[in-house]
Amino acid sequence: MLLRLFIDTKSLYFNIKNDNASGHTATVATPLKQYNSWNNDLLDILKIPENIDTICKESIIDKILSKSRSEVKINKVFVFDKIAVNGELLINIPAFCMYIREEIAEGYVHNGRQKLHYPTSFKYTDNEIEINNNVVLKTISEILHNYAFVVEGFEYDTNSRTLNFKATIVGSNLIPYSKVFVNKKGVGNKFSYIFNDISDSYDAEIIALRESLGYDKVSPDNFFEIMEENRLIANQYALQYISSQNGVNIRLLTDYYPYALYDYEYEVSGKKYFIIVRYTSTKIPYFNLSMQKIRFINDFYENTKVLLVTDINNNPKYQLYTLEELNNFAKNINSVCYRNMEED
Repeated sequence: MLLRLFIDTKSLYFNIKNDNASGHTATVATPLKQYNSWNNDLLDILKIPENIDTICKESIIDKILSKSRSEVKINKVFVFDKIAVNGELLINIPAFCMYIREEIAEGYVHNGRQKLHYPTSFKYTDNEIEINNNVVLKTISEILHNYAFVVEGFEYDTNSRTLNFKATIVGSNLIPYSKVFVNKKGVGNKFSYIFNDISDSYDAEIIALRESLGYDKVSPDNFFEIMEENRLIANQYALQYISSQNGVNIRLLTDYYPYALYDYEYEVSGKKYFIIVRYTSTKIPYFNLSMQKIRFINDFYENTKVLLVTDINNNPKYQLYTLEELNNFAKNINSVCYRNMEED
């Protein structure tokens, strides 16, 4: 049986650069109970066995409380020696520790509040067990090719006793915090054109769009608006393909993280796959990809495909391309970044 734990979005992330003046660090905790209300998304944690003996548990609690500045107690300690990320098992790593902490100070406004904690720097070692949360997270980062990622929850398999990190890649290594957590759905779309590659398609698309929709219907003023409408059409073809693959847990990631390196993610038999969606009003199979997306495809070539919809405003057809096929395409370099190393 799978027990699912959904944690706060900003509570556990890695390889994201803080571009704020202060604060904005991962909280590494999610409320389980506060104001006598239980968090239903996290209740399954109470069904997970602690998997440690009493003596070891007391030693871990002593270490946790040694740095506590408030009156608290540790209700449960969970130690996981089998770890996976997105279904891929990690090998030769220490254990990972989480615990439930309760505020117990009389008269304190948060008295009785319980949180599930999963600190990134917690370490503990004795003759029986080695815990090192930081090493576990660094290993997960390596498996994800050191991209910026957010852990959105955990799955615990009661049969295999494996804790699976549900991690979502949200950008390149050290992507600014403000691009990940501020520019979200309804906000991010207002700024996404600054960073996307639609502008590079203007010369190739404008004539085909005017021929299809009318010369008086398309102009620089509404070009992005029309391209956004075409994006929504292309997304329907992506969903059609994913459905044909019996994909589940489908997410249009760019609705949540506008600067994500792929558009759709989905799962087949517990394994994650990615789709980058491209579209054109021309009949010519062409598209632009940023260097970051090209690197992503190379890093996850077994899991990633580019879906291209051609002639999208007349007789749309879609084709999927693997990395091997992309490598056989002709390529143009749209821009080059120049940097004076003497000024560094």
